[in-house]
Amino acid sequence: MARLSRSALNIVGTLTLTLLSAAFLFAQVSDGGVQTNSADPFREALERRSRETALRSVTMIGTHTSDPRLQRALIAQMNEDFKQLQVIRLGMVKDIADGKSFEYKRLASDASEIKKRAQRLRSSLALLEDKDAGKTTEKDAGYDARTIQDAASDLCLQISRFTTNPLFNPGAVYNLRYATEADQALDTVITLSVNIKNSAEKLRRSN
Repeated sequence: MARLSRSALNIVGTLTLTLLSAAFLFAQVSDGGVQTNSADPFREALERRSRETALRSVTMIGTHTSDPRLQRALIAQMNEDFKQLQVIRLGMVKDIADGKSFEYKRLASDASEIKKRAQRLRSSLALLEDKDAGKTTEKDAGYDARTIQDAASDLCLQISRFTTNPLFNPGAVYNLRYATEADQALDTVITLSVNIKNSAEKLRRSN
């Protein structure tokens, strides 16, 4: 069974303080009379930023250097990867909502970018001490013009499951369950993105 990394246990206090700071930010917004609802972009921006702030502490799990410059560079890259996963997903979700079929060239490019950033996040986060415990066996799935649309929808869902994982919520406590779920979500994102990229490129060449 996957075990919580010993280094992760050492940063629980730091993570908790970071998340409490994010929660305090939400309290200030609430006290200021700002109305919040699911369609409020200001609230969504705060929620996204609070998750990125939490990520700053989680990142230290996978850091094996005491050089603050390297740590800052890693944190900056992690935050950028975390943000770009959401940005790409939002573009894909908009196409789905508009009833548009994915254009194969763009879909292959998006899937390639998602794979790169998800792999980097999974490696740097090092959420599990036994890195292979939550890893699924990668399957080479080929999609046709119909099933690739469903696969792209599944990819969006898995990205959302990672970015909204309770591990990144204000006030959350780092634990094995959430770490495993986040790790598995990233693994599924990587597998889907690889297969979607390969299939989109084949479909593009055949058209």
